[in-house]
Amino acid sequence: MRSCLAICLLVLGGLGAGHTQESAPPREPVVTAITVRTGEQLQTPVVQTYRLIEFSQQRGRWILPDFGDYDFGQGGERLLFAGVGAEFRPSKRATLTQIVYVSQAVGPGSHGARSIWLWPVLDVNFTPRLTAEAVVYPTIPLNGAAQAGFDVDRVKMEYSVGRKLAAGAGYSGSICGGSAWKNKPFLTTTATTRAGSFEFWIQKIPGGGQIQVRYQLVRSER
Repeated sequence: MRSCLAICLLVLGGLGAGHTQESAPPREPVVTAITVRTGEQLQTPVVQTYRLIEFSQQRGRWILPDFGDYDFGQGGERLLFAGVGAEFRPSKRATLTQIVYVSQAVGPGSHGARSIWLWPVLDVNFTPRLTAEAVVYPTIPLNGAAQAGFDVDRVKMEYSVGRKLAAGAGYSGSICGGSAWKNKPFLTTTATTRAGSFEFWIQKIPGGGQIQVRYQLVRSER
C-alpha cells in the first residue's frame, strides 16, 4: 500500500513539474543589428561625403540600446547619437518602428550642438516582391548651437528580381536652418548574403552625384 502511494505521488509530481515548464512564457529573441554606411562623391576630386556605424538590439517590440557615430567625412564635425524605440504593426503588411535619438555634435566647428531626432521607419510589403520603406524625420534643437531641420532620409520602392537581389528607386531631401531644400533622388540595388545585406545607391546631390554603400548584419538569438 505504501509503495503504491509513493508511486502515485511521484507520477503526480512529475506531471505537475511538466505542466509548470510548459506554461512558462517563451523568452523574447534578441535581434542584434550592426549597420555601416559610407558615401563618396562621383565628381573630381573624389572625397568621402559621410561615414556611419551603428549598433542596436531589439527585444520583443522594444529597441534598446541603439547608438552610433556619424562622420561627415571631412575630418571635422561628427555626430554621436543614442536612442530608444519600439516596433508597432498597424497591419499585416506594414511595420512602423519609432525611435527617439539624442545627437551630440563634436569637432572644431560643432560648438557642442545637441538635438533630438524623431525617427520613424515605415516598411510596407505590397506583395512578396514589391516593398516600400520611408524614413522622414525632424531635427529639434536642444541648445542654441543646434539648428532645426527636416529630412527625408529615404522613401524608396524595391522589386525583388530573385531571392537575394532587389532593385528600385527612391528620394531623399533635406532642409536645415535658412538653407534651401536639397533634392537627392537615387537608384538602389540590394544584395542579400549570409554575411549581411549590401545596398548600393547611385544618387544625385547638389553639385554632382555620389555613390553610397549601406551594409547591415542582423542576427537573432534567444
